[in-house]
Amino acid sequence: LLGSRSGLMAEPNEDDKPEEIKWREDTEGKLDLLVSLDFRMTATPLYSDIVLPAATWYEKHDLSSTDMHPFIHPFNPAIDPLWESRSDWDIYKTLSKAVSEMAKDYLPGKFKDVVTTPLGHDSKQEISTEYGIVKDWSKGEIEGVPGKTMPNFSIVE
Repeated sequence: LLGSRSGLMAEPNEDDKPEEIKWREDTEGKLDLLVSLDFRMTATPLYSDIVLPAATWYEKHDLSSTDMHPFIHPFNPAIDPLWESRSDWDIYKTLSKAVSEMAKDYLPGKFKDVVTTPLGHDSKQEISTEYGIVKDWSKGEIEGVPGKTMPNFSIVE
């Protein structure tokens, strides 16, 4: 964000760069648009072009889960959302409907795309890995078979 300092506390470690993808150095520049949706008192909305009115945990149905405990914590609203605030779900649903309506005019037709899906944890694909040793098909350690030794590929419309 131009006009502000970044909150970076450290530089990336040169030894931790990935080997399988092309590394690009950090770029600094201006965002075309920054939209914030956060009920917490953070500094991000100060730099945002649009700030959406998010409801707090006391104003919406929500779920909270962490890796600190083995259960989910459901929230029920104690009060109605104040002023124009809405739950994250309602805001995202409204945005997606608006984008879908605009897409009819600006993106006519049907489009297809290829989606990769990783082998899910504890799925039959992962469990069928021989001796639990994952061999890397991209390095020639095993033949690449979609959905078995490499991600699954599917076409979505």
